[in-house]
Amino acid sequence: MTRNTQRAVVVAVGLLATLAAADPRPIFGVGVLRRDGVIIPFAAYDGKKWVATWPTPTRLALTVPISVRSVPKRWWGPTKPLDTWQAWTANGSRAAMVAQPDWVDVHCVRQVGLRTDYTVASAPPPTEQPYPKDGLAVSPPQPVEPIAILDPSAAEVRSFIPVLLDSFNRAEREVEDRFGHPIARRAREGVEPTIEAAYAVGDGPRVYYVEALRSYRRLGQHAAECAGVGFGTGWFVRENEKVRSLEMAVDVLPCTRRGASYMLPLGAMRISGRLFWLAQFAGWNHERFAVIEIKLKAVEAVVNVWGGGC
Repeated sequence: MTRNTQRAVVVAVGLLATLAAADPRPIFGVGVLRRDGVIIPFAAYDGKKWVATWPTPTRLALTVPISVRSVPKRWWGPTKPLDTWQAWTANGSRAAMVAQPDWVDVHCVRQVGLRTDYTVASAPPPTEQPYPKDGLAVSPPQPVEPIAILDPSAAEVRSFIPVLLDSFNRAEREVEDRFGHPIARRAREGVEPTIEAAYAVGDGPRVYYVEALRSYRRLGQHAAECAGVGFGTGWFVRENEKVRSLEMAVDVLPCTRRGASYMLPLGAMRISGRLFWLAQFAGWNHERFAVIEIKLKAVEAVVNVWGGGC
C-alpha cells in the first residue's frame, strides 16, 4: 500500500467516524414514571422513527411476565430488554432499576408496567386517578430537555395574548360551523381567554403550549351562572421576538368541563435536528401519552397511545 493510499484510507475512516458521531441513530425506549415507582413504557425510537409496541391497558385478565427477561420481545420493539432506566423528574435525573414487571389500576382498566426501586416519601393510594406522574423514564440514557412551567401572568406569556385571541376565535368558529354554539360570536369574540397553563421549551425558536378558558353566560343569567365554556389548547412559536400560532383547537364543553384533557409535560428530545415534545394528556376519567414533533409550521403527534380510561 502506497503512502498516498494509506493517507486516503485514514481520511475515509475519519470521515466515517465523524458522520457516525453526527448521526448516531440512537435506539431507546421511553415511559412515564408514576409516583409509586412503576414505569409504563409507551414508545420507542428505532433509530429512524417512533413506534409504540408496549401493550395498552385492558379490562381482560392480565398475564404479567415474571421477570424483565421473560417480557415478550415484541413488547420491547426495537430495543433489548430494559432493566435500567434514567428517570427525569423535577429534581433532575437518576437511575431507576427494574425489580419486576407488575400491573396497576388505571381508571377502569389494568396496565402492565415495570416496578422499579424509585421511591418518594409519600406516594398516594392506587385509587387516585389519574395517578400522579413524576416524570419521564428513558432507556438507555438519552439527553432530555426540561419543559418550563410558566406563570400565566408572566410578561412572556401575556405578550402573545393578541395572537392567542385571534387563534382562539378562529378555532371556535370552526366548532360553531359544525355543531352550533350557545353564545353569538359578537358576544364572545371580544372576551380575552384566561390562560390557565403555559409551558415552553427552547430559546430560538421558543415553543409554547397553552391551555386557555373562556366562560359564557346567556343574556339575563346571574354572574355566578354558566351556559358553557370554551376550552382551548394551542401551540405557538416565538422567533425574532414575533409569536405565531402553529395549531389551536377549541372544545365547547359543559360548565363542569367534562371531556377536557390537560397536559402534563414530561420532557423534550432533539434527535437528528428534530424536536419532539413528550407529554401525558389526562382528564378525570382518561389518560393518554404522546410524542409530538414540533415542525416549522405545524405540530404532528407521531405517537398517540391510550393510557387507560372509563
